[in-house]
Amino acid sequence: MPIFDRMSAKGAAVVAAFGVLALSGCDANGEFAGRSSFGHGPVTAVRVAQNSVTVVGPSGYCIDKSGSRDRERGSFVLLGSCATLNGEPEGPTAPGVLTALVSPETDQPQAPTAAQLERFLRSTSGRAALSHDNRADTVTLLDIRRDGDVLLLKVRDRSTGRPDDLQDTSWRAVLAMKNRLVALSVHSHEAVPMTDAQMRRTLDRFLAAMRAANAAPVSDQDA
Repeated sequence: MPIFDRMSAKGAAVVAAFGVLALSGCDANGEFAGRSSFGHGPVTAVRVAQNSVTVVGPSGYCIDKSGSRDRERGSFVLLGSCATLNGEPEGPTAPGVLTALVSPETDQPQAPTAAQLERFLRSTSGRAALSHDNRADTVTLLDIRRDGDVLLLKVRDRSTGRPDDLQDTSWRAVLAMKNRLVALSVHSHEAVPMTDAQMRRTLDRFLAAMRAANAAPVSDQDA
């Protein structure tokens, strides 16, 4: 099926990377192997994908090490409330559940445009990549928009593999970062749901934190 009007080498690389991200999202039960330097308590940031990408959430979110992993075929990082991970009571508003998926390194750098990403995700293969059970018919794109180099999506996933304690609607952002494809998501708890506006603001904060943590350092010559 035609994912791009003309399947170029660059387009094929985007599809391959998204396939890896889809697989990463479906298997989130492994531990973060080989990361003993994290210590015993929650941490706010972690370097994955051969230390090339730093995953960090908005203020108040920490890495859930038991639900995260860093492997050659892709990295999956789960973030939750720092208070909850520390065994402390939450405030009046329950935070969401955040995830970051990072594709592996490929021979060809991952730098798809937002338009390329949108074209793929509107396809049957693209919707399947957004589903927990890899079925396009379980996913509905409620909103999709471009913001510069980022593709923003509001997705309803009614797949059987979706966690029961989370709502079926989430906000996601997909972009190229450090020559890899990165997908960020914000999910809401079923018991104490976030509003749509809260989810979108959290995604914006998540994206801003990731960009700040992965910005190229300014050299003395550039300063």
